[in-house]
Amino acid sequence: MVCFMRMQIASDLHLDALHQKFRGYVPVEYAGADVLILAGDIHARAGAIEAFADWPGEVVYIHGNHEAYGTQYPQLLAEIRSESSGTHVHFLEREELVIGDVRFLGACLWTDYKLYGNRSQSMEIARKCMSDHALIKASAHEFFSPEHALAEHELALDWLQTRLAMPFNGKTVVVTHHGVSPQSVHTRFQDDPINAGFVSDLRHIIELADIWIHGHVHDSLDYSIGKTRVLANPRGYAKNINTARNVDALEWENSAYDQRLVIDI
Repeated sequence: MVCFMRMQIASDLHLDALHQKFRGYVPVEYAGADVLILAGDIHARAGAIEAFADWPGEVVYIHGNHEAYGTQYPQLLAEIRSESSGTHVHFLEREELVIGDVRFLGACLWTDYKLYGNRSQSMEIARKCMSDHALIKASAHEFFSPEHALAEHELALDWLQTRLAMPFNGKTVVVTHHGVSPQSVHTRFQDDPINAGFVSDLRHIIELADIWIHGHVHDSLDYSIGKTRVLANPRGYAKNINTARNVDALEWENSAYDQRLVIDI
């Protein structure tokens, strides 16, 4: 059993967009951590598995919404599980992984649309405004609707609550793609109704974890709720991808992203 663990954190790399122009470029620099946490929106479909095949350490990977663009959601999960099987990239979707004395609980999470107290209104806003529901299929004949996202959220929440209630002799790290409290909404988006499609308010269970890591919001976060530290380290989009001549010229949406962010637990 290890005494402590060093974890490197990244999310929202959107390598599918980057690799259209800069093939093979990965904006994460190995910083000597024991485990790399990838909190979703890493690459299209199962592309993250190949992108991190040579990473010098264990990788805990949670898919985001963008992985599912252009495919059927159940098929996406099967594809990532198949591609990651037998590798050091551990794909978690309502699954637990124990490394040393650290328990990782992972799920995309999606959202409950209740952030502002009017679920039905928030679901209609998401239906009209979020690309997820036009670019992801639930089946060959049906798009992935806000109702599908809510059902996935409820499955993930039930699973997380059950696992978090189980005693564990060590530290617990929860990794999700979607946000988990109102503090995960940056002030520049304050009161924007679309936030309910990105963030749920899970403050009633957050303190059951030691650390909660998420992505999706494209802003760096590091705050505490009680004893629990909540972090996000998203790269976000390159704003000048069409005009940049090389990777050093890229201008990023989230200038606070740290490609060597490491924390100890």
